[in-house]
Amino acid sequence: MAGECPDAPRPDALGDHSYFAYLEVDNANELYASLVASGADVVKPLRTESWGMHEFGIRTIDGHRIMFGSSAA
Repeated sequence: MAGECPDAPRPDALGDHSYFAYLEVDNANELYASLVASGADVVKPLRTESWGMHEFGIRTIDGHRIMFGSSAA
């Protein structure tokens, strides 16, 4: 659970180091399509990375960035 820290900088002000979580899912393609259709703030489009994960990232309404990925194999 993300806490509220009113005196701390917003997560989206931290740049590349503001990732809150990496969640491995069964099907990144389906989840990506669903979140995009719902208007999610995509910060990293769906792509297959050299380390073997098919992944994407979104930003939550309070600025936290969350990555989702599934095995590319």
